[in-house]
Amino acid sequence: MKGIGKRISTRMKIVAATATVIFTLATVFTSTIAWFSTKTSVDVSGASFSVKSIGGIQYNLYYLDHFVVDNNNKDGNFNTVINCHSGYEVAAPSPVFLPINFDDSGHVIDNNDQIVSDDLNPMNIRHLWPAHRLTYAIVIESGSLANFSLDSWDEETDANTKTKDSNNQDVLISLSWAINIYGKAYNVTQTNTVTDDIATGFNSYKNAVMNDAFSYAQAYTAPATAPTLPISVTSGVTGQGGENTRQILYFSIEFDDSNSTYYEYDSETSYYTKSTSGNSNCYEHLILKDLVFRLA
Repeated sequence: MKGIGKRISTRMKIVAATATVIFTLATVFTSTIAWFSTKTSVDVSGASFSVKSIGGIQYNLYYLDHFVVDNNNKDGNFNTVINCHSGYEVAAPSPVFLPINFDDSGHVIDNNDQIVSDDLNPMNIRHLWPAHRLTYAIVIESGSLANFSLDSWDEETDANTKTKDSNNQDVLISLSWAINIYGKAYNVTQTNTVTDDIATGFNSYKNAVMNDAFSYAQAYTAPATAPTLPISVTSGVTGQGGENTRQILYFSIEFDDSNSTYYEYDSETSYYTKSTSGNSNCYEHLILKDLVFRLA
């Protein structure tokens, strides 16, 4: 598309055992798994993520509110059925992005300057469930963006939710094994509004990154080594192409629904065994929280 420069994109899966490791993985997109089919909402992840800027980069953060198809609003990040930000399955045309605003104390506020609740906070990933993703856009207002990284995260595991690693050692299953994060940056020719420019770039992001992110699967082996933080999500980013362009970084947080993340519970041993005939029940009571992303 004219005015959009190609950038390097990196897709990654957060993976953790007794220690934590990251490896690149895309997914096979299948149907919503069994333990969510009978529930409208399950708290499987924790606090809101945050973004910090290094080196004086100034930015504005937007979230994918909904899609418009034939003049009808469809779900985007915000799920109208359960009235919270739970993500979406398929990206339809005509995306609508809205800004995420903050007051002087760092509280997220809506467009009417009202502090939003935890459930309605667009940066809260607590209701994200398998086969759904949340997508955001960061518009760089000043400074030069070179890298977008996962700087840190925290999680809570369950001592009763365990499996064996490749060395037959006990490891606790982590929700982060089923979380994908991927992104890409574009230089988009400016039009009349920022949100129109974000929607233009999103169509390329969707085709180049998001659709491709479901094209293959990789078998998982429980890791035993920890990564070096921060971990790059989108690297090789260059500065804006000119004064009439906007540099826009898109990123998505997704709960994997591929059978490469499925486990089956063995009642005799009280262990979860990796199995394509299993499901994601093992993640139901685990918590991934306090993700911090870095702009540098």
